Amino acid sequence: MEACLSIFDSNCPPYFALGEREAFEHWLVCQGKTLENAYKNTSIETYRVIENEAGELVGCGGYYLNLDQTEARFAWGMIRKELQHHGIGTYLAMQRIEEIKRTYPLAEITLATSQHTHLFYAQMGFEVLDIIPSGFAPNLDKYEMKLKANWTHLKLSCNF
Repeated sequence: MEACLSIFDSNCPPYFALGEREAFEHWLVCQGKTLENAYKNTSIETYRVIENEAGELVGCGGYYLNLDQTEARFAWGMIRKELQHHGIGTYLAMQRIEEIKRTYPLAEITLATSQHTHLFYAQMGFEVLDIIPSGFAPNLDKYEMKLKANWTHLKLSCNF
């Protein structure tokens, strides 16, 4: 858990607001507990971590499904700040997309992100549904996005 919180801290700001740390910590505490989900009205929550060859945590991210399993929503995806722009984030996002499509083929894939990362997700086939100015925190806009039905596979490779 501490390694994930350290990754969060490396991205705060600009990608996360300091006030979001408590919610992220709650999410981490709930993972792996069979009777307690972090969010209400979810049927399944899953979280993955990525390590480098030395066993150091370099990224983390998950998703959750609503109760009727018609929507899978990305949750808390992040890469250690100094390791961004090496393909790790793309790898993490595509792994989640492929797992959701394989396991829950009828679920729409959605996410909320900020003005700092919405283009990253757009290049993978997500479209902006709504923009809420200061939706996460002052000067941290919330972009609601959904994966287009006709998304295509990107090459899954990264250098870390």
